[in-house]
Amino acid sequence: MKLYYTVNSPYARKVRVVLAERSIPHEAVLVDLAAPPADFSRANPNLKVPCLVDGKRALFESNLVVDYLLKQSGPKGSGQPPLASTLARAEHHWDDLLVLVTIETLLDSAANAYGLKRDNITPEQSGTLRRELKRIESELDWLEARVGPEGFIPGVFSIQDLNAVIALLWMDFRKPAPWRGRKKLEALVARYENRPSLQATKPGP
Repeated sequence: MKLYYTVNSPYARKVRVVLAERSIPHEAVLVDLAAPPADFSRANPNLKVPCLVDGKRALFESNLVVDYLLKQSGPKGSGQPPLASTLARAEHHWDDLLVLVTIETLLDSAANAYGLKRDNITPEQSGTLRRELKRIESELDWLEARVGPEGFIPGVFSIQDLNAVIALLWMDFRKPAPWRGRKKLEALVARYENRPSLQATKPGP
């Protein structure tokens, strides 16, 4: 099993955390997306990380890869609380997936906002940036209203928790838009940010 990743990608970080939590043997391949290796480009038409290659199967897009890894046999990890074994609970399938896709859209909007700001584009200059910032605020408020004292799913380190913590820590790192001041989301980050798998995959300078 081979994982193509970049150090500062929050999308790849989700997969790296699950690989660490489940102690799944793999080869980690650091990619320069400005000059990706030919095997990466052949495997992944999106030309983004993460990309997981397992034998003849190539998978890309982070939550799809996470779902695949959760279905692998072997130890389930020893972290407390334990990592969830599925993306969603059977009895709360649509509610859990709705939270997951909202967090993914939040991260996408934050990444878009960061890219525009990095190009020195201001909200006054860009309707796209204004819409992304408004969307981020709306999604953060929606998530704040739904997260509980044990995260989004009690009793486990859920994939929703994983996605949210990584997205919010990346927003601290890149600062595309403010999110702090939402006490329940702050508590979620404080609950998990020092977990060994999160510490081992922190972004660099």
